[in-house]
Amino acid sequence: MGALIAATWSMPADTLSSIEAGLHPRLDYLDLAERLSAEWVDYDSAAEHPLLRYVEDRLRVDLRLAGEVAGRVRRKGHDKVVSLSERVGIPLASALGRGVKQTVILHHPMSRLKLDLLRYSGLHRAWDLMLCLSRAEADAFRCALHAGQDEVQVLNTPVDVEFYRPDATKISACDEAPHILSLGLSYRDYPTLIRAMRHLPEANCQIRAGSSWVYGQSGFEREQLPANVTTHPFVPPSDLRGIFQRCRFVVIPLQSGTQWSAGCTSVQIAQAMGKAVIATHLPGLEDYVAHEKTGLLVPAGDPAAMATAIERLWRNPEEADEMGRRGRRWIETEFTLDQWLDRLVALVEAH
Repeated sequence: MGALIAATWSMPADTLSSIEAGLHPRLDYLDLAERLSAEWVDYDSAAEHPLLRYVEDRLRVDLRLAGEVAGRVRRKGHDKVVSLSERVGIPLASALGRGVKQTVILHHPMSRLKLDLLRYSGLHRAWDLMLCLSRAEADAFRCALHAGQDEVQVLNTPVDVEFYRPDATKISACDEAPHILSLGLSYRDYPTLIRAMRHLPEANCQIRAGSSWVYGQSGFEREQLPANVTTHPFVPPSDLRGIFQRCRFVVIPLQSGTQWSAGCTSVQIAQAMGKAVIATHLPGLEDYVAHEKTGLLVPAGDPAAMATAIERLWRNPEEADEMGRRGRRWIETEFTLDQWLDRLVALVEAH
């Protein structure tokens, strides 16, 4: 009996020792398992199967992990399953019996493919609790599936504020010119940022296009980079803190589409590190960037608007610094990992 947590993550061998040494942020599913006295499984628990892996990559569902979860539920009699992504939650909706309470966190609920699948199959009726990353997504998802207020709720993503903090590492002297930072890979719109930077030759920009979650091209492979834009490799979290500390502020350019909360983790970490943020205005990001207070939201695909926002903070470093301080206080007040754990545990136990 008890809960089982399905985590869409693969844990490198040295992760636990790195967390203990302060070189890696806490993992949400490990802390959640401890709070719920629950068992957990992640990608490392799923058996390798080349054909299923091929299907998973194209359908963006985790069939092998779902099979492992369903097997453990049958063997051990778990009565609650918490899926930390719809990638595993969707196949589990048909694999688990109605006697198992299911909570699923939805990272891309407005995907047309997923909405159509849920509408026509009714799989979402197997979920007792659906959690969206933003208010906009929760409202739209309820409307699309005619779900109740209690069935679909908001659970913003969290930040380990002790790991990501302005004084996280001692900055050594370096020869870097003053610069802004842009990072991440999922749903990024680097071409718009690069075109904006062509209008700002006095400002320098470093791009680190990488991710622990997704793989693929960065989107600027065909762009001719201006002299004030440089690209750098993706780095582990322990190195990323120093990179945040050395930049003036952070720019997260995003594609407009159905991924309404794309970039939320990056903008949260930036604010936790005390940096102002400029990001593309997506419906879900209104929960994560307080426009004109902790950063600036600009229209999608608009290099001129992005250039104007960058120029404003570049020419007014005091304003950028004050936004960064407000962002840090906001993250500490609203988005800590412990607050996320408190809310999620309460929701799971109430359903």
